[in-house]
Amino acid sequence: MSNAHQVGHVAGNNDEVNLEIDDTATLRLLSEEGATPPILVLSRDAALVETIRKATPRGTPVAQAPDLDAIAEKLPALKPGVLVADTASTSDVASMVAQLTQHFPELVVVVAGKKEDSASLMQLTAAGRIFRFLLTPLSHGQTRLALEAAVAQSVDLKNAGNRLSSANAGDGGKKNYVVTYGALAAGLLVVIGGIWFGVKQFTDAPQVPDAQTAKSTGASGLPDRPDPVQAELALAKEAFNQGKLLEPAGESALDLYRSALALDPKSDAATAGIRSVVDKILERAETALTAERLEEAIRNIESARDIDASHPRLSFLDTQIARERERLKLSQAQEVGTKVRTLVAQANDRIQNGRLVTPANGNARDALIEARRLDPTDPTVAQGIRDLSNALAEEARKSLAAGKSEEAQTYISSARSLGSAGAALAAVERALADAAKAGVPGPTAAPPAAPGPAPVANTSVRRPPAAAAAAAAPNANTDSMVADVRQRITEGKLIDPPGDSARDKLNALRAAAPTSPEVDELSRALTTRLLDVSKQAMAAKAFDRSAQLIAAARDIGARYNETGVAQAERELSATREQNAALNSIVSAASLKRTKTVNPVYPESARKRGIEGWVELAFTVQPNGTVDEIEVRNASPTEIFDEAAIRAIRQWRFEPVVRNGEKVSQRAMVRLRFSKTD
Repeated sequence: MSNAHQVGHVAGNNDEVNLEIDDTATLRLLSEEGATPPILVLSRDAALVETIRKATPRGTPVAQAPDLDAIAEKLPALKPGVLVADTASTSDVASMVAQLTQHFPELVVVVAGKKEDSASLMQLTAAGRIFRFLLTPLSHGQTRLALEAAVAQSVDLKNAGNRLSSANAGDGGKKNYVVTYGALAAGLLVVIGGIWFGVKQFTDAPQVPDAQTAKSTGASGLPDRPDPVQAELALAKEAFNQGKLLEPAGESALDLYRSALALDPKSDAATAGIRSVVDKILERAETALTAERLEEAIRNIESARDIDASHPRLSFLDTQIARERERLKLSQAQEVGTKVRTLVAQANDRIQNGRLVTPANGNARDALIEARRLDPTDPTVAQGIRDLSNALAEEARKSLAAGKSEEAQTYISSARSLGSAGAALAAVERALADAAKAGVPGPTAAPPAAPGPAPVANTSVRRPPAAAAAAAAPNANTDSMVADVRQRITEGKLIDPPGDSARDKLNALRAAAPTSPEVDELSRALTTRLLDVSKQAMAAKAFDRSAQLIAAARDIGARYNETGVAQAERELSATREQNAALNSIVSAASLKRTKTVNPVYPESARKRGIEGWVELAFTVQPNGTVDEIEVRNASPTEIFDEAAIRAIRQWRFEPVVRNGEKVSQRAMVRLRFSKTD
């Protein structure tokens, strides 16, 4: 049974009573019955002790010692297999560890400390003084892995010690072992006293045991302590095989390989392990890409890039992602094209049925405006708008002939809002303006002259005040609309936002005052500005935006600058094609080779029976030579790379011709090396 005693602490005015369980007897009994040797924890940190209890392998007892005095009491009785020492509970971890490992060679020591202690404690780990170093606060997963390894090491050491005792002493070995433990415990008390009084014998940097010491240790029959780097690598490999590449934190293959690399920055195995994790992540990315799971593929690629930005496979996968994005764009473009064709067909049908601007959401104008919003460069949309403008002009002419001036003005305004500037529409506008002038009252006849002096002749035409105000109002409104157009052009609001752009304001001005001289002036100015901005967008490779601006320039100012608009359209088409060619990578098999040189199989690889492949990207120059060779991927790495590059450099191709000119072309090829070659 366990014995309990109470220890009282006074803090300020409050009494704090801690109940501490002394389970020495129980643990000793378990140890003698052949159970796993207990773990002894040197710490006052309740949270740390609780984490260790939860992470301890099943069936392994755990005892706590708050200070060095308690350690001295419990070590001889418990015979623990593992000691977990908290650096916060002792002033000199290095001295304590050195003495413990000297007097209790079967004790496996794990130290838990803060990040600032890591440098000195890693030296102790590398020197074999401690088995493992854990960062506080402890994580459950990493603590569990460390304790499992420490307990296993303790069992191995105990079994080796038992075999040695049986061989050397027979039945008397057990007695000698007990006497030895008692003597060592007494010696430990002296050591601990020395530590408390500031003995610094072991405070200097720990020294690696020399060859003489190592030899004597081996002769004792006890196995050497395992290399901590190899222990981390073993755990990392196990996590890798279980598919724990990045998660959970602290227990993943990546974290464990990095831990090994921190212990030994020159460890090739740790570096190769990290590369294998990246390779596996990129395999997942390729699988997702093949299954058209683009977001998952990008997520894996970015994870791999965060780990190793120089990985040769990343560049190739970036190209594949770009291609997939272009494919999706084309797919979306096909959907847009289908919708545009449907809207144009609806508009044509509505024109035939006279549903030009009414009813709302069911007329030809609404359908064509939506189609133009989806694809302003579609020629069928432009033709539909021209057909609708002609139909609106004809309806305006009929309404004017029937004396329906307001109805005629509605048709004219609708046509102008579409950007129409046809001759038929202009003729109707002039007729409407002439009709409006004819309806203005002329000079009134003077009443009969009264007898008397003849009145002084007055040649000026006098209008009633209301008529004068009505005549002045249009001029004031026109000036305001002209100012709005100029302001939008200055602010760069050429075609956006809808309803408040320079194009929209100009269409409103044209509808309200079609004969105003400012209409032509502003149309030319807006067209020039649209073409300039479209070239800027073209240079920035914003090709869709450039196409929108050029289409707007054609609608507004084709009659003013047809040559400039046509030139901009040609430049956009050529630039788009050139950009697509520069960014595309074709298979080398699609190009015609005029000279092929087979690679030389490396003799070192042939002797070792190694096979593999190398994937290369290169540029075929306009003269057919090969340049800018780049290894994109290889398996195994750096075995066949040089042989592949030397061979590809000697290849020759027929020049690639595009638009009558020889151009550069990126290509890709995979060379396979087989022992049958």
